[in-house]
Amino acid sequence: MDLSLGELFNKYGSDKDRNGYTAFYEPLFKNIRTQQIFLLEIGIGTMIPGAPSSMVGYALEGYKPGGSLRAWRDYFPKGQILGSDIQPDTQFSEDRISTVLANSTNRDEMDRVLGNRSFHIIIDDGSHYDEHQLQTLKNLWWRLRNGGYYIIEDVVANSRIPTDFRKEIQEFVGPNARMFFTEAKNVLIISKERVARRRNGTRRARGVNNGTRHAPRSNGSPSDEANS
Repeated sequence: MDLSLGELFNKYGSDKDRNGYTAFYEPLFKNIRTQQIFLLEIGIGTMIPGAPSSMVGYALEGYKPGGSLRAWRDYFPKGQILGSDIQPDTQFSEDRISTVLANSTNRDEMDRVLGNRSFHIIIDDGSHYDEHQLQTLKNLWWRLRNGGYYIIEDVVANSRIPTDFRKEIQEFVGPNARMFFTEAKNVLIISKERVARRRNGTRRARGVNNGTRHAPRSNGSPSDEANS
């Protein structure tokens, strides 16, 4: 029997299930679980004491860097998973998992390590500083495939992401995106809507509602390129 996403997070020592993230990840991704997903996660989870965003004191028993990457790999059986971090102890390679050493707030570094790759899902679980989250979004948004999801975890209580930065984010991602702030766990989900072509050749966005507080729904096809 396939393990649930929460069971996989716990199996690999990730704190995502304990922190309540499974509650919205599972319904968001369940309909695309068997598709060929390309997923990028910023923040692999260092175990260096005192390092920024260290998992020391937060990880479950048996954790080693890359716990959530392994969970995503098992959850998406056809998925290709890539993790990025600035700490050297996070680098490893396993079946359908690769990692890169780069600072997500540095556009040149990310372009160097990622090349022309694009993703159906991008998750920012990096430094958790709002200015870093904003810059990472600006550096990576263009890599998100149409119909994909960009997720910022740990939008802390005093974050400017839902306040001062909100209008800037909405303007940056454009009208063909939907934004949802979770009420309980302080997560921002942005879906990049596919754009349908009218019969007369013009283009229109499907399901556009920029700034909505309704959760984006998975329709079983994360991208026009999902099966490419």
